[in-house]
This record gives sequence, C-alpha cells and structure tokens, in this order.
Amino acid sequence: MPKILTGQIVFACGLAILNSIYASQIAQMELPFANGEPGPAFFPMILCALAYLCIAAIILSDLRDSLSESAPRGAGALLRVEVLGPILAITLTVLYILAFVYTGYAVATLGYTFLIALFFNYESSRQWLGSALKALATALGITLSGWLFFVKLFDLYLPIWEL
Repeated sequence: MPKILTGQIVFACGLAILNSIYASQIAQMELPFANGEPGPAFFPMILCALAYLCIAAIILSDLRDSLSESAPRGAGALLRVEVLGPILAITLTVLYILAFVYTGYAVATLGYTFLIALFFNYESSRQWLGSALKALATALGITLSGWLFFVKLFDLYLPIWEL
C-alpha cells in the first residue's frame, strides 16, 4: 500500500497554512492599482499566488510518486530530507521574519536564501563548495531582484539595518 502522507505533503500543508495567514494580511491593504499604482499589496499577492501554485505542485508530485511503485523514495538522503528539510525550511523562515525586523531586507534575505539554497543544493549534490557557490549566486540574485522590484520599479523602500 502506498504511503500517502509523506514529509513533503506535511511540509506543503504547513506552507499552505503559513501562506494563508500571510495572505489574510493582504485583505487589510489597499487593492493593487486602486489609485493607478501597484501599491503595497501587489507583491504579496503575487508571492501568495506563486506559493499556492508551488504547494499544489509539491502535493501533486509527491502523490504521483507515492502511487508509483517505480519511484525511488530518498534512500540515503541527508538525515532523511523528507523530515529534516521541512523542519529546517520552517525554522529558517521563522528566523527570517525575526531577522527582517532587526537587520532589514538585505541582510535577512541574503542570509535566508543562502541557507535554504545551501541545504537543498548540498542535499542533491553532496559537494560543499559547489553548493555554497550556487547558494551564494541564488541569494545574491534573489536579494537584488527583490530590491530592484520594490525600490526601483515601485519606489517602495525596504527596511535597512540601522545600528
């Protein structure tokens, strides 16, 4: 009998709950383009929609794999990534939210995306240096893209680290 409730599905359900909490805050903001400009709710709406799509993809992929007898199930993964991955991702996300308040966008986002990318790159390649370089490129790209999106495109300034 296939195992339907896997670590990935539990992780996706946890993300769905957290994303729904985040999305509920958007309702308190002014609707995008109400005044002709995207406004502060625009980017969170896009992020929530993308998160829901990714969550659906995780669940569908994992259900398809668990129903297929030929799919390998993570043998020898780094401390069973099915368990450690979701715990690490949720922990890092909580730390990111806390760090964002105290360190600002750039530091918190660089650290968060680097650590998440490092874990998953290392889990798939088992090479520290290559994983660290890919994680650094990912972190720089995401942080810079987010900054350009908010500050340059929409003229919305992000919090910075103030000593």
